[in-house]
Amino acid sequence: MRAVALLGPVAKEHHFRPFALPGVNLFAGNELNPTDEPDAALIFGGDGTIHRHIGALALKKVPTLIIPMGSANDFARTIGVETAEKSLAAWKRFCTVGDNVRVIDLGTIERLDEKSRDVPLAWQGESLESLHFVPDGPRRDLPQLGPRITQAELHHLGEAEDAAQRSTVYASIAGTGLDAAVNRLTLRQPRWLRGHGGYVVALLQVLGSFRPPHITLSVEIDGRWQPRLDEPGFLVAAGNGPQYGHGMRLTHQAQMDDGLLDICFVRPLRKLKLLRLFRLVYRGGHIGLDEVEYFRAARVRIQTEPVTEVFADGEYICSTPVELGVRRNAWRIIC
Repeated sequence: MRAVALLGPVAKEHHFRPFALPGVNLFAGNELNPTDEPDAALIFGGDGTIHRHIGALALKKVPTLIIPMGSANDFARTIGVETAEKSLAAWKRFCTVGDNVRVIDLGTIERLDEKSRDVPLAWQGESLESLHFVPDGPRRDLPQLGPRITQAELHHLGEAEDAAQRSTVYASIAGTGLDAAVNRLTLRQPRWLRGHGGYVVALLQVLGSFRPPHITLSVEIDGRWQPRLDEPGFLVAAGNGPQYGHGMRLTHQAQMDDGLLDICFVRPLRKLKLLRLFRLVYRGGHIGLDEVEYFRAARVRIQTEPVTEVFADGEYICSTPVELGVRRNAWRIIC
């Protein structure tokens, strides 16, 4: 077996030596070589390091193990490998038995502009192998591509893969509004503070001057975009997973394999009540409050006035307007 250890900013060679098992050629790097085809990948880092690598790993369908070593490790907690010891146990099982690989969805983010805002993507939320490219566009009602695929289909498949690489994927939660403003400030903090309540500190700093943007959110229903929200809001988040920000379960009910995003919209409310809601978020107690709208959708479009930043997995992605969706069965996780 050939496995690559992808190292985050604080990971060193001695951290992955316990994972070097007999019969496994484990080599290290900071990036995945585009031409390499490892049998497995190990990410030594947190949510930000994971976010940097998931696009290439999902496209190559590489089984991936997470070793939580970042300032934020919410994705690792979600899939049940919240400690390095649990990751090592999962790795040993994978190398000996190989029955602990889980296939999960990933969220997708597409930046919209005036030219592309109303043009749907050629394919969305499906594996590339399930599409047949014909003059009228992708066909999804035909059998999966067989081994004797034509050269023309390969060409179009390559174009779809290029589009997939241009699309940003995320593992846990994407959002804009107050949450994005807090994330922006958190990124400027020392790493130690980010790992020990830095999000709360940033929230208190931002809260006094924050003005809720006007948020317009549309959902796709039967191939048509229909407005769902059109009002000021503190934040809107789309969760492929349930938590971020060191245990904040903003999209508390999200499942990583249901083909849907959990949408959480928070209406403007008094600052003191917002702080109370903030405490409830850690156990999902905010769901059901009058100021909170919570629903599921496969695809949503978000516009804000004024334009706001969009963050995913704690990393800056782009600014609004955006389209968020789901790529089904996108990533193989060792758990």
